[in-house]
Order: sequence, then C-alpha cells, then structure tokens
Amino acid sequence: MDDSVRRRAVHEIRRILETAGYDIEEEGEPFDFSALAGRECILTLCTNDPAIARRFDHTQYNLDDDGEKIPCKKLIFSNNPEIHPEEGVLWQNRDLARYAGEAAVARVSGERLTISWKKAPGREGMKPHHAGHAPPPGRIRALPIRVTADEAMRISGQNNPARLRLIPIWVYDYACKGDASYKGKHITFDANGTGAISAVNGLPQDLESEAISEMAIPDDAEMVRPSILQKEAEEKILTHLIGALSKRVRIKTESGDAIFSEEKTFRPPRDQIERTIQLTYIPIWQIRGKHIVEVNAFTGEILSEPMDEGVELL
Repeated sequence: MDDSVRRRAVHEIRRILETAGYDIEEEGEPFDFSALAGRECILTLCTNDPAIARRFDHTQYNLDDDGEKIPCKKLIFSNNPEIHPEEGVLWQNRDLARYAGEAAVARVSGERLTISWKKAPGREGMKPHHAGHAPPPGRIRALPIRVTADEAMRISGQNNPARLRLIPIWVYDYACKGDASYKGKHITFDANGTGAISAVNGLPQDLESEAISEMAIPDDAEMVRPSILQKEAEEKILTHLIGALSKRVRIKTESGDAIFSEEKTFRPPRDQIERTIQLTYIPIWQIRGKHIVEVNAFTGEILSEPMDEGVELL
C-alpha cells in the first residue's frame, strides 16, 4: 500500500471511529492508532503486506484497566485479497465506503454512529471461538454449565452448598505447513488441530472445544486469575507443538556391500507453525464438607485432581 494511500485511509477510519464515540490515540508500529471507548479498545492497522497483517492479527494486545487486562479488538484495512484475518475484522474499500457514508449522516443528524464488530459488511467480522475474538465486557468464553448446583451436590455425596468457580485455560488452534528433505528422503510437517493448557499450572487439558461459546459471567462465580500469562502460554504451546510435530526418520544407505542405517529427528521451524490462542474458562462446582470435592459443571465428572493451585482434594 502506497504510503500516501495508507495515510488517507488512516485519516478516514479515524473520522469514522471518532463519530462512533471513540477517543483516538496515535501509535507507532506495529499498528497505526488505538481507539478507546470506555473499556473497549480497537487497534487499527492499514497495510497490504500479508506478513505484517498476519503478525498483527496473531498478536494478543491487552488494555490495562486498573490492573485488569482487557483484550483489544483488531481492525485491519487492506485491499490485498490475500489478507484474511483470523482474529480481527477486515475492512476493504466497500466497508470504508459504507461506514464513511453512515458517519457523514450521523454527523449531520447529530447522532452517534454504531459499528458492529461482530459482523463486517458481507463477511464475518469477529469470528467464533476458533478465530480468537475477545468477548465484550461482562462476558467470557467458556464451556457451558450443564450441571446444576443441586446435581453437583448429589454427585459429590455432600450436603454443603456448591460454589461455582471459573478456572482459566488457554485454548489454541494451530496449522503447520512445511517440509524438509535429507538424502533423498522427504519429510512433511503438514498438520492442524486444537488443544488447551491450564492457565494455572500449564498442564495439558482435554476438552470439547466445539462446545465453547460466549456467556455472561454468572453472579457470585469466583473467577480464578491466570498465573500463566499469554506470552508464557504461547511459548509452552509452541514448544509442545514443535515436539509433537517432529518426525524421527530412519534412513538406509548402501556403500558397496555394506548397508548403513541412520536415525535423524526433523523439527518444524517455529515460523511454520501458525497458531491462535484464547483465554477460556471451565466451570467447576466446589463443595466443601468433610472433604473438598470438585465437580466439572460441564461434564458432571468428579475431579481427581484440582484444576488450580491452593486446593487439595481429599
């Protein structure tokens, strides 16, 4: 994107967001400006470079609000058809034209422009959980609560009240595409999938990722804070994926009448593994009686091990 075009795009998008009630702050790299409205933060980048757009799209940015980290939404303006954000909203010329026109009408009428970050014109905007969007304030990504407090008490065998706790985990999607060759042997690392690790102790977690959805934070629920922050979680996940996708290959070569066998491990480069990561919560009913019993509020299973630190199950 020509620099003059980029500057004009930045100017027009700024006007649109200002009409929508956002306060604009100029930023340097890696994005053009931030827009704030209450606890909502929109980061904007204008580019036609797929590598720059992908790096911006896959990076988690947080707004620090009195010690609470609130994930920022991301807006990418581009005319490059090869750019397809997974986490953020993509605006192209037709989107700019629509919102610029609506902003002009809103300024004439003295009304505030409303922008939907969930659905961009004609396309998906902030996608469901696989795409990595941040839920609005007061809502979280979580497995649904399918077991009631009374059912959890019956399952636990105790009569004391059940307390709902929301345990954080990092859920990730990954895609690897790459290969290597050695002495005529071709090794491919192509793979994709989903996984999760605890945001408390870093241990792998099994879960039905398809069941994850947004929900309002229940009243009186205790939200356990992550002790493993996103950057550390991403490093743990990447290290795990490199190990899981590595291939150990046995190669035989002949020299005269002799046959030699060589074993070699091939690992995918870090930059071949694309991934998205999102904070998600597992609802747990905790019943404190003679013993502490925790029941998964999604599956109804009694936990054999606590999902967070500082709890001992007897």
